[in-house]
Amino acid sequence: MEFLCLLAFLAAWGFMWRWVVKNRGNWNLFVGNVLGAGAGFIVGIVVFSITFSLFVPERKTAQKQIQETVTQKVEPVAVMPEAEPAPEPAPTPPPVTVVPPAPAPAPATATATATATATATENLPAYVASSPQNEPSPPESALLPNFSKRLPAALAEKDFKDNVSNDFAVLRRLAGSNPNADKSLMAFMICEPFIKSAMRFSASTVISSARDASSQRFKDQTYTVSSTATARNMLGDDVRYHFDCSVQQLDGNDAGKAVWRLLDLKLKKSDS
Repeated sequence: MEFLCLLAFLAAWGFMWRWVVKNRGNWNLFVGNVLGAGAGFIVGIVVFSITFSLFVPERKTAQKQIQETVTQKVEPVAVMPEAEPAPEPAPTPPPVTVVPPAPAPAPATATATATATATATENLPAYVASSPQNEPSPPESALLPNFSKRLPAALAEKDFKDNVSNDFAVLRRLAGSNPNADKSLMAFMICEPFIKSAMRFSASTVISSARDASSQRFKDQTYTVSSTATARNMLGDDVRYHFDCSVQQLDGNDAGKAVWRLLDLKLKKSDS
């Protein structure tokens, strides 16, 4: 079958080659042969694929029939098991008193869990805003002058996720739709663009990892994240700052409408 397919391929290739050369028109003989060889090869591949697909299923069917015939002719040899001696009768065991197991405690329902979470949230302290930080910024400082007036008021989760990695989206899925879920790690990531907006050179700002940060949770999905950040001043030196960033999540149940509002941002040099 493969030989017939190959013959069909060669015949189609030669026929198409000859036809293109004979009908080349104003082209010279060299160009006609090049185009004829290419077109003939393509047509030959198509013919080979068609003939191969037509003959190969028949071959597979024939091979399957031969295999089934051979399987039917070969009969397995039945092996009779040897007779085993009859086992001795086991002694009668003494009566055993069965003590019923204690009933397992019923699992906590989703309603009870949600109630416990809501009760724990009510015990959180309320956030108290402090006065904004408006201090002059000399050249040796990495902060913008009066940076608190330049900070954005809020940041939408949708816009934030488009500019960062998938870490924030993973935290969003882990938090779920529970309005009382702890979102401290999300608050830490949201604080990053606010901190960079306060620096003279935001691209040079490096914030410590979440393992080194601490956070305090308040009512109404409000968080204060504390950690350190390093930024460059106008003299080319890297200055280390300790920051306290307070943010609040609004419309947290809808990922497309959730917004984080900046409540306060305090920055202080670590060595002062």
